[in-house]
Amino acid sequence: MNITTEELQTKIDSGEKFLVDLYADWCGPCRMMSPVVESASKRLEVENNEVKIYKFNIEEDREMAAKLGVRSIPTIMAFSDGEKKTLKVGLLNEQQIIDMSKEIL
Repeated sequence: MNITTEELQTKIDSGEKFLVDLYADWCGPCRMMSPVVESASKRLEVENNEVKIYKFNIEEDREMAAKLGVRSIPTIMAFSDGEKKTLKVGLLNEQQIIDMSKEIL
């Protein structure tokens, strides 16, 4: 579920439909949201949804975080056709994450 900068850029460039949870290990709200993101990811898998969810630690590449426009974490971004389609900042529940995936189908 965790991806590197190179993997993230490849997914964006390929036009894949996906969500990415942008977080940092030191972020309390990010730690609270992690099990919610994992649960949403499993639910999408069970539903055979083509949208996947990945996690990207912004501390591993601050330049990429800046390039994506991350101003606060946790942030979840939805990508489709090589473009950022939507983003939500702060704590989300599982249904809100699922709804984001439906927006890019």
